Amino acid sequence: MEQGSSSADFAAVLARLAQLETENAELQQINTELRATIATQQEALQTAHEQIALLKKRLFAAKRERFLPSPDQKLLFEALPWAPLPPPAAANQPESNMPQKKPRRPRQKFVFPDFLPVVRHEHKLDEAECKCGGCGAQRVPLTPIITKQIEIDPPMARIEEHVRYTYACPKCRDGKQMTTTEKPPTPLEKSPFGASVLAWIIDAKFNRHLPTYRHQEMLLEPLGIWLSRSLLAGLLGGSANVLRPLTEYALQLILQSYVIQADETPFKYLGGEPGKSSIGYLFGYAGDAEQRFLYYDYRPSRSREGPAELLANYRGILLTDGFSGYEALVRESQGRLRAAACWMHARREFDEARATTSHALVEETIARVKLLYDLEDRAKSLTNEQRHELRDRESRPLVEKYFAALEAVREEFRPTSKLAQAVQYSLNRREELSRYLQDGRIEMDTGLLERSLRGPALGRKNFLFFGSFNGGRTAATLYSVVQSARLYNLDVTAYLTDILRRLAGMTIYDSVLLRELLPDRWALAHPQHVLLARQQESRDALELRRLHRTKRRLQNAG
Repeated sequence: MEQGSSSADFAAVLARLAQLETENAELQQINTELRATIATQQEALQTAHEQIALLKKRLFAAKRERFLPSPDQKLLFEALPWAPLPPPAAANQPESNMPQKKPRRPRQKFVFPDFLPVVRHEHKLDEAECKCGGCGAQRVPLTPIITKQIEIDPPMARIEEHVRYTYACPKCRDGKQMTTTEKPPTPLEKSPFGASVLAWIIDAKFNRHLPTYRHQEMLLEPLGIWLSRSLLAGLLGGSANVLRPLTEYALQLILQSYVIQADETPFKYLGGEPGKSSIGYLFGYAGDAEQRFLYYDYRPSRSREGPAELLANYRGILLTDGFSGYEALVRESQGRLRAAACWMHARREFDEARATTSHALVEETIARVKLLYDLEDRAKSLTNEQRHELRDRESRPLVEKYFAALEAVREEFRPTSKLAQAVQYSLNRREELSRYLQDGRIEMDTGLLERSLRGPALGRKNFLFFGSFNGGRTAATLYSVVQSARLYNLDVTAYLTDILRRLAGMTIYDSVLLRELLPDRWALAHPQHVLLARQQESRDALELRRLHRTKRRLQNAG
């Protein structure tokens, strides 16, 4: 009896043990799943924290991507690959223990232009007030006190009449000798508006970025009539048709460049889908230093069809921000295109990562890129061959250290973190980022094209969208002319007025004549319409930035 009872107890224990093992296996599986869930949630939480930090940075932080290295970065700057520039004279003087006040810049005296007409207003006393209060004699004026101010009158419009005459012989009655003088060509036939009005509207829309309803208000006073928006849109479309041969010729010259910069920006348009706007893309292309022109192309999507069509016959370097559409275009070109990547975008990835992490790699990497740009600042005044030698001698070791530092830490970071994405962005484009070391004609970044896209970005903010897809094509043509003129600091209205009149008189578009109308040649032929003040202001700003870079470099080196 006892033996049977013990056997039953043993079987019960074995069953209980099997049950516990089953429960333990289930708990282990649940624990593994929970751990995986927690890890996933933690990764999602960290990603959300990074996204919030990036959102705060874009909303509240300064837009300028300025970087001042901390004292911990001093060792990196001590091993400069070049001899530091001689310090300014003030740096050699012993510093005083007392805080020195920054010298105040002398105030520049305003110089009134000589060509402005002068309207003189005499402010005299009345005859009764001229009597002396003491003796009653008449007071006489002494030295006049002249105060000058500039005033401006509203713009004035005028009507130009073109009178043509028909000549006939009084003796010949058959009429075969009759002839009529020709009318000067106008940009838009049968339009009541001349080239200067068209140039003003284009300048207001695509240079000053004013929406069309502002044109209506501004033209009301000088013209005395209210122009409809459809009329103004038609004038812009007609002007674009006149200017399109010039932009197509500029594109032909851009395609002869050794390096072409390409970038794009979104721009909405109406008419794609009923009841709502559609997103199109304004693609921009910039030639190299020998063919410094801009060309814009509006497309209904961001696909590579637009660049593939435009660059179908181009052979050379394509400098971009690494967008997958351009990369696919290079891969499919069978060696016809070679890719170069933008260092400004590579640096921007680490600048955004600064808001999400305090890892030392971020500042070290930005500091290395800063050294590369300091070298480029020295190379701007050199020839292409000298620039290539400088890059090969001094920039190449820095680039190799840059990628070696990223390779050493690439496995340490969470793959979805912003810092890991920044590291991977550069490592995936190592060959493209190093391309500029091979030739002095290749620039480090697409800064020229990005700056030219600020104009369309301001227009997008002001007038929100294009009225139709064809309106986007019109805008692309007019942006090409306006932004190319701004590269050479031209008075856009004067430039457009002249080329609209001259293009209107062309029946056959000769490349020699078109070449003379492009902004570089036009600026040489019309120096009075080059904004020298803006040109000098840009030079002064560039020189000031160079001095600040030199000062920071000397501080970090010392």
